[in-house]
Amino acid sequence: VSTQSTGCVRYEDHCNDETRIQELLTAIITGITSATRKQSKDPVISTFWLSNCLTLLYDLTQFSGEEPYHSRISGAMQEFALKNYDLSDYRNLLSDQCVNIYHTIVKCIQTDIQPILVPGMLEHDSIPGMNTTFSGVRKQNERGYDTVMLVNRLQYYHQLMTSQHVSPVIVRQLFRQVLYYLNATLLNNLILRKDLCHWSKGIQIRYNLSQVEQWVREQNLDVEDVDVLSALNEIRQASQLLQMNKSSTEHAAAICETCFSLNTLQLQKLLVLYSPSSEFEERVPQSVIKYILNYRPIEGGAKLMLDPNRIHTVNFTYQPFDVDFTLISPPSGLRLNFLDKY
Repeated sequence: VSTQSTGCVRYEDHCNDETRIQELLTAIITGITSATRKQSKDPVISTFWLSNCLTLLYDLTQFSGEEPYHSRISGAMQEFALKNYDLSDYRNLLSDQCVNIYHTIVKCIQTDIQPILVPGMLEHDSIPGMNTTFSGVRKQNERGYDTVMLVNRLQYYHQLMTSQHVSPVIVRQLFRQVLYYLNATLLNNLILRKDLCHWSKGIQIRYNLSQVEQWVREQNLDVEDVDVLSALNEIRQASQLLQMNKSSTEHAAAICETCFSLNTLQLQKLLVLYSPSSEFEERVPQSVIKYILNYRPIEGGAKLMLDPNRIHTVNFTYQPFDVDFTLISPPSGLRLNFLDKY
């Protein structure tokens, strides 16, 4: 779809008809907008249009005739560059459309995984033989959600992106956004649940997180250009906090060093909520909490909760495509056999 649209744009540029090229590009952008809005809850349709919209954006950039894009394509393909019109304004509109579709896909994934997060990652006891439920607390995970279900959903969306040939850079950014949503949702619930704030639950949460982290590494999503796993910093460090020794001011210094992504309000709340796992363990001494408050004073504007809907900026880095227009033919169903290639 995208390459054929580029071919139509090149034809109108060849004809040097400004009105027709404007009408064509307006119709393309309007059609994509209409199609994605009607199917906004279908991630398959949205992914299809994201892939095609990005390819069209990159094609129009690659064959714009502008530097440095023009010099980065082979000499034989440079003759296919646009000769008459500057389409930078339309490229900006296409880029905005790609951002909208990207956010639509992120929202679909968040909506899909939301019911799994708390029961599957916080409540589920995935380590055999370790019961982290205290007597008298709410009954956990009645629907049977677990971390495997979450990883399977993430795998489904990753395969969807791959099958539609979405750029790996975009895929990594998308999953960083999804994992931040996971991170914020889990931390906010942990802060509100005293029954989850104890040593053995910290072990379970960290183990559950490690399964998600392992999946990220297996898919090669955590590379230098996009630090995907950093999106889990807060909930990872919160689980570590539950496991750390918290009985003296010496331990308080280690807490401040280890839990660098958690602000002082969040550290204070978790330490106040912390419940001893056995009669041999004491509650966190006030001296430890006071040490942390003195060592890291609460900053103005600091918030206890994370915003799960915070949007990270997506960067559609230009990526040249190896396109040979001499090998492309219109679909036979369009009955355009009378066209000549040039």
